[in-house]
Amino acid sequence: MAEGTGSQQYGNIILAHRSGTSSGNLRVSSNGFTWKKAGAGKSVEIQRGDIDGFVWSKTSRGCQLTVKRNSGPVTQFLGFIDKDLSNLREIASAMNKDIEEQALSISGRNWGNATVEEGTLVFRVGQKPAFRIPLKDVGQVQLGREEVTLEFPVDDTAGGDNEDALTDMVFYVPKEATGFTENGEEQAAKVMYDQVLEHTDAGVAVEDAVVTFDSLAVLIPRGRFDVELYPSFMKLLGQAQDFRVQYDSILRLFVLPKSNTPHTLVVISLDPPIRKGQTHYYHILVQFPSDEERQVELEISDEALAAKNEKCGGKLQRSLEGPAYDVFAKALRGLSACKLTKPGGFRTADESGYAVRCSYKADDGYLYPLERAFFYIHKPPTLLVHDEIESIEFMRQGGGVLAASAKTFDLNIRMKTDTKQEYLFRGIQKSEWQNLFAFIQAKRLRIENLREAELGPAGGGGVTALDLGDDIDTGLAQMEAHGDLDDDSEEDADFDAGADSGADEDDDDSGASDDEDEVSAHSASILCGHFVIELYEGGP
Repeated sequence: MAEGTGSQQYGNIILAHRSGTSSGNLRVSSNGFTWKKAGAGKSVEIQRGDIDGFVWSKTSRGCQLTVKRNSGPVTQFLGFIDKDLSNLREIASAMNKDIEEQALSISGRNWGNATVEEGTLVFRVGQKPAFRIPLKDVGQVQLGREEVTLEFPVDDTAGGDNEDALTDMVFYVPKEATGFTENGEEQAAKVMYDQVLEHTDAGVAVEDAVVTFDSLAVLIPRGRFDVELYPSFMKLLGQAQDFRVQYDSILRLFVLPKSNTPHTLVVISLDPPIRKGQTHYYHILVQFPSDEERQVELEISDEALAAKNEKCGGKLQRSLEGPAYDVFAKALRGLSACKLTKPGGFRTADESGYAVRCSYKADDGYLYPLERAFFYIHKPPTLLVHDEIESIEFMRQGGGVLAASAKTFDLNIRMKTDTKQEYLFRGIQKSEWQNLFAFIQAKRLRIENLREAELGPAGGGGVTALDLGDDIDTGLAQMEAHGDLDDDSEEDADFDAGADSGADEDDDDSGASDDEDEVSAHSASILCGHFVIELYEGGP
């Protein structure tokens, strides 16, 4: 658990976020916090300079550590035990911070005081916090005579079909709520409404889209969709189904030219995934003709453009022109502030493409060896991050004379998961053996049968260790393909989860911070109803 005196690592720590909770590993040191979702996926970094303070509370799920930021909403980690507090205090002390112990309200009352603090609405009962709401998660705000209603977007990436979801909360704000009456001429409800609205995208959510791409060919989920990009989310509008995706659900974008066909894919990787019925889609595949050109103008104010460029490193331009796939990817990258990845140095044996043809399970597809991951397209799209790979094995078709005459070989990738999950990619042309072998060695990935692999696809005579007898696929478990993105390409040098990266054309700092301005706290005595108490606190 401990790694030296200045670092601690904790397993099974839950991160509270908009779409529910996710379990993962948390590394804590005097330099900050790094949380990584179990089984690869989303990661969250909080740098030491961004931390304003800590709050420790006991909940029904164990103990909770709330990390206050200098600006923006708090971040909450659940799953600690009592004895973890002493170690965390030592690390906090190295940051010149203290950990405040704070009890949560368990009275069950639905009236108390509300404050807007650093982009978070805090509801307290008897001076004890009952719940917190990150206001960036609010989709719409409605003002009544003495009521303020917060509406939460019904996001297609949030939760499962059988899970309850919070859709709205109604606050009754009486006239005598003095904390929200800075200006005697304004109603208390109006003051609260304005303060909440200041920290949400609710005001722009009902406006026109920033840019619309009509009738795009989407391979997964299959169909023709109009894609509308808004300041904080995107919509896919099809004839039979629509999807709404919050930008903070987008992990990374990939631009992948297809082999032997004049098309290019833009892959949108998600965590959590969008869903249709019981089917979850961790990757959206949008296909463009490679020679199609497009020019668009973004309908966005100067202030909003400047705010987006502050998050994405100045990469969003009001006017975009060029190949349609590039225009779409850059517009989405700039609005969502996610990273964009393109193929790196790998080429096929004939230098004609970036991916090798193979099959996974019963479907044919292409395996892209990227700088920080392997990405299999197409069913199911499967992202295998190098950091999550335990070993790779080159498998010949048969042994001895059969190996020499075989035209293809298989590649088996074993992951570092508890179950040692394996992915068998079959039927790769033997001409790709040396290219893949050199690439894998250059990436310092462990080759399980290194000596045999060095001999090439024909081997050195009789091969016994690799003689499988047949090439039957034994039915490897299907990938829930969400990756801890840290990828590939000459332009993207940071596929390491939690690693700092240099700034280049297609590499943005991801992080989990917000840029809301600091505001002073305002409080009022209000009555709150029609809501679920256990929001992020984990309720005692």
